[in-house]
Amino acid sequence: MARCPSGHESQTTDYCDTCGAVMGGAPVTAVAPLEGTALLSGGGAPGEGAGEASCPQCGAERGGRFCEECGYDYEMAQLLPPEPVAQPSQTPQSQTPQSSGPVAAPQSVAEPQSTPPAAAPVQQAGHEGAVGRAPTGVVVTADRDYYTAQVERGDIVEDEFPFPKYPVERRFALDGQVLRIGRASTGRGIAVEIDLTGPPLDPAVSHLHAQLLRGPDGGWRVVDLGSANGTRLNGAEQRLPVETEVPVNAGDRIHVGVWTTLTLEEF
Repeated sequence: MARCPSGHESQTTDYCDTCGAVMGGAPVTAVAPLEGTALLSGGGAPGEGAGEASCPQCGAERGGRFCEECGYDYEMAQLLPPEPVAQPSQTPQSQTPQSSGPVAAPQSVAEPQSTPPAAAPVQQAGHEGAVGRAPTGVVVTADRDYYTAQVERGDIVEDEFPFPKYPVERRFALDGQVLRIGRASTGRGIAVEIDLTGPPLDPAVSHLHAQLLRGPDGGWRVVDLGSANGTRLNGAEQRLPVETEVPVNAGDRIHVGVWTTLTLEEF
């Protein structure tokens, strides 16, 4: 089975059927900046900082801050710090004391044993835990609070990506075992069960962004599929780890793109 530049296994040989990256392709960089308006807060001349003519994730031609094919965020990729490299720990060599005479064996002293307290489960901010109610559907909305939080953090520029004037609420039933979240692409043969193509069109949603998995117990888990701009849960600033199953319940909110929120509900 072929493997894309991002490490995903793909049954197709032209584009990765997981993240949409060009199979066997490599990021192409250009010397001259492209035309466009700088999207980071703080201003700047048009096209400033746009040194990549093609998307490093899927190979599509760049036309703005977000890739029109996979939603890759060029500006955030330049701001993210490099991942720290773990330094190997150095353990001092044990020294064996030398003795010139016989050493008496110490008497063993029985110490009382205590049972350590149980560790509390780790949860995402605002998450109810894995014992909540199982949802039966998803409500997709343009979320003003999620959008405003990103503007205040400086992730997006409000003038470049204004909040939709006429947002439309969409509903999807959770009637399968695996439901993919993203933007369908007829040209690439990408089909998703929860299609966020629009309107309104969220430019930061990848074609294959995330997916919902039904567990053996009937509960649901959300998985980010290595999307360009990440997936968040219940208003948390931190993104969910890639390709990691995170339990979700009715009432939980999944955030993707610039303003899109998927609320799990009981229909």
